[in-house]
Amino acid sequence: MEIKTKIFKVLRVWLGILLLFLSFQVGAGLLLDKNIKAESSPAEPKVLGVNTSIRGGEPEEKPALVKISEPDVGDVTAQSFLVFDLGNGETLFARNPSEKLNIASLTKLMTGLVAYNLLDLNKNFIVSGQDTLNVAPSLGLLPGDEVKALDVFNAMLIGSTNDAALALADFTTRGTDEDFVALMNSQARVLGMQNSHFSNPMGFDSQYNYSTAEDLKILMGVTEKLSVFTDLGRRASYAFFGTQKKYSVQATNKLLAGHPDIQAIKTGSTPAAGETMATKIKAGQNDIIIIVLKSKDREGDTLKLKTAFESSFELK
Repeated sequence: MEIKTKIFKVLRVWLGILLLFLSFQVGAGLLLDKNIKAESSPAEPKVLGVNTSIRGGEPEEKPALVKISEPDVGDVTAQSFLVFDLGNGETLFARNPSEKLNIASLTKLMTGLVAYNLLDLNKNFIVSGQDTLNVAPSLGLLPGDEVKALDVFNAMLIGSTNDAALALADFTTRGTDEDFVALMNSQARVLGMQNSHFSNPMGFDSQYNYSTAEDLKILMGVTEKLSVFTDLGRRASYAFFGTQKKYSVQATNKLLAGHPDIQAIKTGSTPAAGETMATKIKAGQNDIIIIVLKSKDREGDTLKLKTAFESSFELK
């Protein structure tokens, strides 16, 4: 009896060891599985996708466009251009659409998109000394003045004001450790703009601030579905009050006055970029976007491309 009791005790000890071992193996396996999942699902970048809170419903299906002749673009001065149907994203005709070029203030579309994604545009901010920038076009922001972010956003897009772009970047990252330019490049990667890089929110010339007509098509495919951008398309001017000063800007797109079927998206001009422009026109129910890069006459080239489109395509 005593021997049986000893055997029983030994078996119980070994059984306890076996259970402990199995428990350790299961726990290790769960931990390993958790680690594998963590490694296979890295943290998402700060800027991901697009805030769609004011997009509205699904877009209506638009009539198809049929090409009836080759567009006549021989006298267009732009080094690169692209004309596409916003509804389905189809490129209708282009020149050097994948060439990397300085894009001047078309950069501000990305500045606006990042700010829109991360910033409460209805919030008021105090202008700081680092938000001032005396490079035309400029709002003349006054340090210490309190302004609404949405007003600064609108002035940046309509008047292409450089201090507004700088201030918007500051408002977006104020009180955080985020770098606004890094956020711009993160957003570009998320959108699939593989041949673009940004070095500043204004669009100043730099070998590190460039894009292509094809990448800008991707960007505008997003911004032109957001009313915060599209509501500004026919604005010839914009004015607002801070707590200390009234600010006003004039639209940089000179085609608005004489062409009611044209909506402005963005313009730009620097020594390295030449003249740049993105414009939207109506073709029945369809929205057609014309992107012009490194042009000697952005308005003239845009009108030539508009005429080329209207002569070469018709609705099915």
